[in-house]
Amino acid sequence: MTRLSTTEHDFNMSWDEYVIAVEDSYLIEAEADLTDEQYADISTAFDIGMTPFGCANALIESRSPNRPATGWRMAA
Repeated sequence: MTRLSTTEHDFNMSWDEYVIAVEDSYLIEAEADLTDEQYADISTAFDIGMTPFGCANALIESRSPNRPATGWRMAA
C-alpha cells in the first residue's frame, strides 16, 4: 500500500516542500490562506519536526475563539 504522507517522507522534506504542504493542509481544513504572521510559527514547527498536517491543525486551533490565548504550541 502506498501512502501519500509517511513519517519518513515528512522528515525528509525541504523547507519549500514543508511550507507548501502546510499551506495546502491549512487551505483545505480552514478554507483560508495563511497570514504573514503564521509563517514564524511554521518555521518553529519545521525546526522541531512537526508534521505539516500537525502544524496546520495547530495553526487552526490557535485561531479558535474558545481556546485560551496560550500559544499555538498547546494544540500540538
